[in-house]
Amino acid sequence: MASELEQLQAGIAALQAQRGLLGDAVVEVALAALRERLAGLAPAPAFAPASAAAPKLKQVTILFLDVVGSTTLSQRLDPEEISSVMDGALARGTAIVGRHGGRVLQYAGDNLLAVFGADGAREDDAERGVCCGLALLAEGRALGEEVERQYRHPGVNVRVGVHTGGVLLGGGVDAEATIRGMAVNIAARMEQTAPPGGMRISHDTYHLVRGVFEVEAQAPLVVKGVSEPVVTYLVVRTKPRSLRSSSRGIEGVETRMVGRDAELQALQAAIERLDGDRSYAAVTVVADAGVGKSRLLHEFERWLASHPAPPTRFQGRADPQTQSRPFGLLRDVLAWHLQIGDS
Repeated sequence: MASELEQLQAGIAALQAQRGLLGDAVVEVALAALRERLAGLAPAPAFAPASAAAPKLKQVTILFLDVVGSTTLSQRLDPEEISSVMDGALARGTAIVGRHGGRVLQYAGDNLLAVFGADGAREDDAERGVCCGLALLAEGRALGEEVERQYRHPGVNVRVGVHTGGVLLGGGVDAEATIRGMAVNIAARMEQTAPPGGMRISHDTYHLVRGVFEVEAQAPLVVKGVSEPVVTYLVVRTKPRSLRSSSRGIEGVETRMVGRDAELQALQAAIERLDGDRSYAAVTVVADAGVGKSRLLHEFERWLASHPAPPTRFQGRADPQTQSRPFGLLRDVLAWHLQIGDS
């Protein structure tokens, strides 16, 4: 027993040392099986070590991915071949999750579970999760084409489910890979009921990304343990930047802006001054979150549209993802104005 434990530990160490050569995605897929075997061999500790990370309650966006058609494919291929197909698919999926700022917590057969916001909450975690889901669907289509071309077997694809909610992260036998809570069950239900090649999201996720994606409303789903049926949507595609709408407020309800007349007049006065002297000007609006900056900008844009001589307006948005892109904000301004998609 001790010899096998030592071999597993040595194998894990060797794989960790090859990250630079093999890449994180491939190493993580290989390590998952070794860690599972190691957990089965290692004796259970009498008490939790003091250094073990305590579980934490966090608000995260959860993504489930499942490879559709893998069961029938396994009936036609040798174990080595099906293992190669699945490992490759999960490795590519892991890389996509990483590029979108998420982290894969668990692998199980032909599916994976990833979270966005586990290492630190960002305001666009839900948007990252849905964008990642669309990228995974594109990768699933490519996987299906490869399998059909190489093995003459059609029907392989992926499906994705996304939900946002509170979970308990960390602790347990899997340490950092442990995730618990009803939100996990809801996310799994989103994936299980998504059509092959499709992505289903819950209303809790949709509320955070409304206006960014084109969606199709679906009939509410019953989820075990949830008292009320869950409202869901199928995500079709990302909207062109120029057609995106604000995600603030209550959908379908138009309200009057209150208490920001002085700030709006200051913005209007800045435009009027530019009409006269044709100089440069910069106006910065600073305030705490939730006090109405987005609504002020919305009202200012409405006023600009009704201006007797409306100026040409270029719009851009800085978010956490912009920081990792060369000329990120300038790129966003041009892409928004010229309706260039992320693809």
